[in-house]
Amino acid sequence: MLKNIGLTPLKRLNKSNIYLKLEGYNPSGSIKDRTISNMIINISEQKLRDKPTVIVSSGSAGVSLYHVYNNYNLMKENDSIVVLPLKYSNKTIPQYLLNKPDVKIFYSFESLLFSQNNDNKGFKILLINDIFINILKKAKIVSKLNQWNILDQHYNKHCVEAHKQTADEIVTQLPNVTDVVCSTGTGGTAAGLIKFLPQRVKVHARPTKSGEIEGLTDVGRYNNFCDTSSIEDYYDSYFEYEKGYLFKEKIKNEFIVGVSTGVSLCLAENLCKDNKRNIVVISANGITNPKLSKQFR
Repeated sequence: MLKNIGLTPLKRLNKSNIYLKLEGYNPSGSIKDRTISNMIINISEQKLRDKPTVIVSSGSAGVSLYHVYNNYNLMKENDSIVVLPLKYSNKTIPQYLLNKPDVKIFYSFESLLFSQNNDNKGFKILLINDIFINILKKAKIVSKLNQWNILDQHYNKHCVEAHKQTADEIVTQLPNVTDVVCSTGTGGTAAGLIKFLPQRVKVHARPTKSGEIEGLTDVGRYNNFCDTSSIEDYYDSYFEYEKGYLFKEKIKNEFIVGVSTGVSLCLAENLCKDNKRNIVVISANGITNPKLSKQFR
């Protein structure tokens, strides 16, 4: 599985100067495979054997961890744990995990710790009734006390380094690329592209108001590796759910994408008014419509 991460296709949108980097062709179906796998391979084998690996996620990163867990035998020697807000449990991506027969579900850190003391190893989901930011803080405290391997997407430098490969692929696939548009959740994708793309290539994104688009936010609130001043005009406006939804519906006969890609495409379309640009849009879980093309499946 690890060898199959990346090398995702780049497909042109109609006859425009916009190209979609379709990250849905990663093994677990999202760009999170790049960052999750890179964090894991930078943990020592001894630590992976001795201590659980835990991540706080709203969905896709947890699915990625599940796929790595099931394809990397070393990880099965200890627990892998996804901590999710309870209110997300009815959403499509978390439901994918919760319905897996080999997944064990818990509702408190205490019950989870009890299961570990009884040596019941496996892939576990912990559902906590609180907001994401509070859950993240609690998970960090518990992980530190128990010396767990926490995959901290918001501050782990390997999330940024993972996108050297993404940047290299973009330049290889579209040598005359001028701009890349992405959305920001943890900020790892934007920070990695800024670091590894040629200086002539500009990286664009916009913040999202909390709770409006699943997985997206104003990354500036984290004060982490993503310097918003390095993103072109980051605070000029906000990504808006309605516009993103309408755009994803408009292209559904050609591409199957989420609202996060839809808002990025709206921004790319505005940039494309300058026809000298060649723009790549990072589609975090997008694919070509299977009715039209199966060549990348």
